[in-house]
Amino acid sequence: LTAREFKGTIITSAEIDFMPEAKTEVFVSSKVVDEDILLFDETVGALQDIIMDAKFNEMRTHFFDKNCDKFSDEKENKLSYTVIFQDYVKNIEGVIEKELKTRVKGYSQEKFFKMIQERPDEITGDVLDMLMSMGDYSEFREEMLAHKRARNSKASLLELKSSKATIF
Repeated sequence: LTAREFKGTIITSAEIDFMPEAKTEVFVSSKVVDEDILLFDETVGALQDIIMDAKFNEMRTHFFDKNCDKFSDEKENKLSYTVIFQDYVKNIEGVIEKELKTRVKGYSQEKFFKMIQERPDEITGDVLDMLMSMGDYSEFREEMLAHKRARNSKASLLELKSSKATIF
């Protein structure tokens, strides 16, 4: 058997016979592929850990508590909403970027976004939801209004419990 290089990978003629796709597809060194897969998986895992982290969620909740009363259900979008949204995106992206650089050796946002484009079906669940909604103003506004409704409902429920306690 003779070995030859095919697009950066050494393969034998027998391997080509068993891999018809080798005649038409581009091969990449398996070491590079493995490193990319590991970096991608490590980054997605770190992202999951970050968005599930209590401190991260406390930060988001604090931001929503601080700003939700500024939003209303009216159809009109005020300029102040956009300013709050931009502040939110800047803060969230900053925290995620800082945490990923700390947790994942070799992390770069540009490289990760490229990997996401190459593997669109490999991110699901909470990570996908967070990434999709992070830069979406409509999603943000709906989440802000839902937070406001939930907080107001909770306050109303506490008032109701308090008034029942004084009646009995």
